[in-house]
Amino acid sequence: MFTMLPALALLAAACGGDSGLPETKVFQGPVWSGEESLSYILVEKGGEIDGTCVLETHPEFEPGRTKLNQLCGDGGTINGEEKPTLHRDDRTATVDAETLRPISAMRTISDLEKKQSTTFTSTYTNTEVSLEADVNGKLNSAKRTLPAPTEDNPDPGYYDDESLFWVIRGIPLEADWEGAYHDINAGNGRIFNVELRVEGQKRVTVPAGTFDTWEIRLKTNSIVQHFWVEREAPHRVIQAEIERITYKLVDAAGQ
Repeated sequence: MFTMLPALALLAAACGGDSGLPETKVFQGPVWSGEESLSYILVEKGGEIDGTCVLETHPEFEPGRTKLNQLCGDGGTINGEEKPTLHRDDRTATVDAETLRPISAMRTISDLEKKQSTTFTSTYTNTEVSLEADVNGKLNSAKRTLPAPTEDNPDPGYYDDESLFWVIRGIPLEADWEGAYHDINAGNGRIFNVELRVEGQKRVTVPAGTFDTWEIRLKTNSIVQHFWVEREAPHRVIQAEIERITYKLVDAAGQ
């Protein structure tokens, strides 16, 4: 059974938290030089392949803007067989091409058998974000004030949750580096603290091959996730452990 990363349950656990580190602009700049398409299998803790996912980077989407897609489902080529798609979890974000400052984002969770869907959208201005949830046609909306400069933190950093796989690639990749930022997610309408730490280097084997990587720990007040990012540019995400699912790179196109 396809186990989509749950928006509401995950976010309810993840909101809040304060590491004591200032929430800054941890993303240093884009490491991709052109279009990308990275394909992953999604593996349950027991080893069962649960689905597939494609991460797409479109740097020339609009002048000065990059489009980021995370397209996941329980169909595709799994164990050499083509499986039908019954459930999907698709995300897209439009961001500033140099800073990943969010402009808009959308996540749609679909049950194709039951013909049901839930869509979360985020639309940003310079000072606030408008959030909307559409659950099978039932709408809920809210607005949140974006983090503003303070005396203690004159240049706060915030990113939309749908850009996570790209934020991770652009942080300072050096042993023991630590940082924090504000994560904005329409799933529960909250802004919460995320801590990052580069744990060190590790060799990782996935279906796409064996890679030397940096291991990055992501922590909120109640969950810990891990990412393994390619040591050499363009610093692709080779593997990621998010909740009970492990992303493993299968194929990479672009660059």
